[in-house]
Amino acid sequence: MVHKKYIFLLAVVLTAGCSQLDLVPVSSKSVEGFYKTETHFDQAAIALYNGLRSVWVTSQQSYMLTEARSDNTFQGTAYDDGPISRFQETSILPVLNSAWSVYYTNINRCNRILEQIDNIEMSADKRSQYAGEARFARAVLYFDLVRFFGGVPLVTTSLSISESQTVPRASVEQVYDLIVSDLKEASNMLPAAYDNASKGRATKWAAKGYLGKAYVFRSGYPLKKDEWGLARDTFKELIDSGQFEFFDRYEDVYRFEKEGGRQQVFSIQFKAGVSGHGNPFPTRNASNDIAPVTEAQGGLSFGGSPFNLFLSEDLVNSFEEGDLRKAVAIRSSWLHKSGETITTLPTCRKYQNGPVVAANDWDIDWIALSYTDVLMMYAETLNELGYSPDGEAFRILNQVRERAGLAPKTVADVPDQQAYRLWMESERRHELCFENLRWFDLVRTDRALDVMKAFLGKYGMSANIRNRDQYLYPIPQPVRDVTPHIEQNPGY
Repeated sequence: MVHKKYIFLLAVVLTAGCSQLDLVPVSSKSVEGFYKTETHFDQAAIALYNGLRSVWVTSQQSYMLTEARSDNTFQGTAYDDGPISRFQETSILPVLNSAWSVYYTNINRCNRILEQIDNIEMSADKRSQYAGEARFARAVLYFDLVRFFGGVPLVTTSLSISESQTVPRASVEQVYDLIVSDLKEASNMLPAAYDNASKGRATKWAAKGYLGKAYVFRSGYPLKKDEWGLARDTFKELIDSGQFEFFDRYEDVYRFEKEGGRQQVFSIQFKAGVSGHGNPFPTRNASNDIAPVTEAQGGLSFGGSPFNLFLSEDLVNSFEEGDLRKAVAIRSSWLHKSGETITTLPTCRKYQNGPVVAANDWDIDWIALSYTDVLMMYAETLNELGYSPDGEAFRILNQVRERAGLAPKTVADVPDQQAYRLWMESERRHELCFENLRWFDLVRTDRALDVMKAFLGKYGMSANIRNRDQYLYPIPQPVRDVTPHIEQNPGY
């Protein structure tokens, strides 16, 4: 395993108190005595990764708002995941307000760095790096927000409480403009790689990867800006860098021994055995249903997650016969500490390997952007620019299939551009399941209505799917209570 420094261990708490205001204003006292040395900026930049770790993994808002919304999972019987899964959420759902709050908290961390970075003497390389990290983090945070809520308040400076109450909603296009601008800047500011002591920090290539994704999403619903060429060129630059590798075995992508390697463009770092800094994902995403009957060898209990979300039969049964990805992604048998094998409902298996100290304390990192994801989106851009059964787009998806133990597809299987789109949709679902991508993929391709109506129809709930208004979540009611000028999304 590549040696790495767990950068989040040095994270400092830099947020300011703000009553119930969910734009999270910043008091001048919060920066008094700080941002005075290069070390301060290093600590502030490290805190950004701690924030991403929270929104994407440990607090699980992102997982609930993406995987719980998709046809990969269903029903959840506790907390917020049930209404989300059944398309019955309202603006008072707690996860919506907590997500809004924590995302803006971390956006303000980014803004503070950018406001203070030119105020002290430091090396040009470090100044560029820290500013690049702030722009990168701000961009990926807004990238989630715009896909969750549509146009949101565009906060790019530290605000007082009174100032934050007057910020209007920006348009979807304006939010994407900032995302693209920040990622372009970040890709020019960040180093292409770090030494082993700083593994896990955002690189030039992480920024390029997300920039390509932003172009893909702007090309899809709702903006349909036709930036496939820009996305293609951006992904191609990353691919041609030679920094990354398509692993021969699918299981190696998620193995502890391989983390930090050339398959990961950007990942969230974890360390077991350090209070609160292990990865909870492997066990939290085992349904509570198995907790009373299952203890892994060594006495480790699974389940007890903050929600009780089940993998859908639709996903489990959709894998082709012989698809090696199924056994890596899903498990339904467990080794009890007594030595007995117990069969349970299917649950997410990804990341359940490597050192583990306690139920929510695993050592394995969480992949935010994989090289396979980049390759598949690159192939998608090629198909959108022109269907070709003899071209690179076919080769890439067949490379993905063959690694999974499946036969390659031919023009007879995929005769035109639309057939390729559906092939891509299926391969991404099986290759990247439980990585917070499925729901976003369905929305940007404008397939979510059809797919989710058919899916919920299996449970007698097709009437819950009304229209495209449900591609977005409602603005949280606590936000509108203190900022009533922020209008509610249509349909809520």
